[in-house]
Amino acid sequence: MAHSARSKSKLKAKAIKTQTPGTDYHNTAEARRERIAKKLKENLEKQIQEKEIAQTDTMTDDSVPTTSNIEEKVIDYQNVSTHGWRKSRKASYKKKHSNKKKNKSIKF
Repeated sequence: MAHSARSKSKLKAKAIKTQTPGTDYHNTAEARRERIAKKLKENLEKQIQEKEIAQTDTMTDDSVPTTSNIEEKVIDYQNVSTHGWRKSRKASYKKKHSNKKKNKSIKF
């Protein structure tokens, strides 16, 4: 029988391949970890710089509220429609077949 990608035997084999130094799997996994760590570090530095810039801007212009500051605080909420049929395959199937049942009765 075939094993799924999440079976214990497959996971154990993959773990051994990635943990053994010198293998291609280990080198690839290590390079991936380094790329992710580098990207996270860059994002963190960027966030810190943006935060410092925002703090210096608010310190200089705290006394006068501008329209851009007011517009940023306003959040645009859309009303959620709770009536009518939902947009799923099950609901569309029910909608389609609900009309067929109404016309089955015989009228005299």
